[in-house]
Amino acid sequence: MGNPGNGNPQPHHSTYTDKNWESAEIQRQTVKVGLLFGLDPIRVCRLVGHILGSLLRSRKDIKASPLLLFWAPFLLLYLGGPDTITAYSLLDNELWPLHFFGLCFQIGVALYLYANFWTIASKSLIFTAVPIFTVGIIKYGERVWALFNASGVRFRKSVFSGDKDSPLDIIEHSQSPSERGMRLTLEEYLEPKQIKGKYGDLYRAFHLFQVFKPMFADLKLRIYKNLSYVFELDHTKVNAEKAFTIVEVELGFLYDLLYTKIPIVITRPGVILRFICLSFTTFALLAFIFVVGKHEQSRVDVGISYLLMGAAIFLEIYSAFLHLRSDWGIYWLDQQNNGFLRGIGSKLVRFTKPKGGIQSMAQRSLLDCCLPPRKLNLAASVLKFLYSEDSMGKYLRTGWGDVTPELQQFIYSGLQEKRKKYADTNFTNLSELLDERGSSVLKGMGELSGDIMWSVCEVEFTHSVILWHVATEVVFHDDNHRYRAVHDPYCRISKALSDYMMYLFSLYPAMLPAGIGHIRLHDTCTEAMNFTLDEAQFKEAVRGLFGVDITSRSFLIQMGSSRKSAFFEGCEIANHLQSLVSMFQWDNQDKWKLIADMWLNMLTYAAAQCSWKKHARRLQYGDEFLTHVALLMAHLGLSKKIQMVPLPKVLEEVDFKPIFYWDKLNRLLSYLA
Repeated sequence: MGNPGNGNPQPHHSTYTDKNWESAEIQRQTVKVGLLFGLDPIRVCRLVGHILGSLLRSRKDIKASPLLLFWAPFLLLYLGGPDTITAYSLLDNELWPLHFFGLCFQIGVALYLYANFWTIASKSLIFTAVPIFTVGIIKYGERVWALFNASGVRFRKSVFSGDKDSPLDIIEHSQSPSERGMRLTLEEYLEPKQIKGKYGDLYRAFHLFQVFKPMFADLKLRIYKNLSYVFELDHTKVNAEKAFTIVEVELGFLYDLLYTKIPIVITRPGVILRFICLSFTTFALLAFIFVVGKHEQSRVDVGISYLLMGAAIFLEIYSAFLHLRSDWGIYWLDQQNNGFLRGIGSKLVRFTKPKGGIQSMAQRSLLDCCLPPRKLNLAASVLKFLYSEDSMGKYLRTGWGDVTPELQQFIYSGLQEKRKKYADTNFTNLSELLDERGSSVLKGMGELSGDIMWSVCEVEFTHSVILWHVATEVVFHDDNHRYRAVHDPYCRISKALSDYMMYLFSLYPAMLPAGIGHIRLHDTCTEAMNFTLDEAQFKEAVRGLFGVDITSRSFLIQMGSSRKSAFFEGCEIANHLQSLVSMFQWDNQDKWKLIADMWLNMLTYAAAQCSWKKHARRLQYGDEFLTHVALLMAHLGLSKKIQMVPLPKVLEEVDFKPIFYWDKLNRLLSYLA
């Protein structure tokens, strides 16, 4: 018989062979490793089923080391996953039934284990494991519930789940008679509340998030034109930085809703369950101290047990702190009637990182892609050895640029101008505004636009992106050579937007309108590499292009036309842009302002064409600049998911005036046409 004090029973040949005993010991050690370091949930489910099945066949193992039975509920607890993430992709939310059946299976197996070993295991140890078992069910159940709420069908239903009253009921139960008939923008609604500091942006973002949630559920908002003031951002109170900050907080709300437990934890029932989990785990730890003192156990097994319970308590406290200092948590605390809870919220605000909108965006230059690779450092060399050159090249040649205040202001002002044009036409030309890719900018040039108008009107969007990216690169390097440094703000904005669009085009083409862009990009890179060997030669060749006569340039373009290359066509556009300064007496700033406006139109076109489901899917990888711009456009009504419609004649005849109540957002369906 084995020595029960060391937890390693010696093999008894009447029951085990040496090989079988080693297999049981390896499985027991696998449990420890899996609990300590964590594994992929689906793989862990399979491993748990295999291990628990082995435990059922190893009664002597349980009798010799009963702590194995005590560890079983910890498998259920840790399978609940971290509170900061429940889904690794949107597909996980749709697979919530799989996780639900996994929960039922694990509960059933654990209960069967307890029933099977009730007669040979320590009763006090089993009773000590009951609180951990309860906590495991709660945490795993929260994960399943979070996945269920974030699934597509459930999410669409939840958008209007609070709509129980008609518009007439809302008017009847408004706060006061003096408020009836008032048209309040969000800023006018928040002004009497005197919300200051970080709370101001948080309240704005929370209210706007409730309004725009249907779009993320792929639903269309049909709004009466009388309610168009809902889609206004007062530029006197909401500047560019605040606008991007509001969008950042809203996307944080969306990420939490789709990928974490936070929306179900930051509720009154959720807080109660958090308290129960922490209390039960602490009670189990204290009870275990007394139980272990009465039984001789392996020191290693006891140490692992303490580690598991200590880690569970630490993670519970740490996750509670993270939840309460999140945007959901601070807003929830500030809404409570309890002064103590509001005080906690005001203290936690100090631990939140100040937000100023998205801080950086990816950059990718076609010139860098076409030039020979630079000397790689050790880490890059290792990655290139492990992965294919094509896949690693995409990331090794991708840089990051700051989203500067001047870039934010440029985009915000441009969108406000589009909003004004939209309002001036009585909200009838939305499709025209969203579908233009720069044609209105070129039309402003008059007759000078004739030679390049085709680049945005007669070709597909991805072709336009390559053409104008090549043109921007060529003009930028030519100006940089002439003036040694380019300090014009519009030049910096143009270069940043051009490189960002090329990054999307190269790495995430699914976010752009479909086309044969990948073929055209490949042929353009091939053409550029044949034309130049290194960066210095490229710059010399670029300057040489401007000295070639029109006939020769046309010949070069025709030579490249046998493939789908857009390199020489882009150079031709660059030459036309430079001629605006040399021949038509344009200022360099005006030239770069034209290029920046072109890229802004392409950016807004791409943002409007990309589906909200794709925007939501990209959230799992972090902030995407295109998503921020798309949501900012939606705030101004510049989205294909928002349609302004006139009042029906029946309602006009009775002088019905729809009103939007910011404090009754749970009845959003009542405000829709």
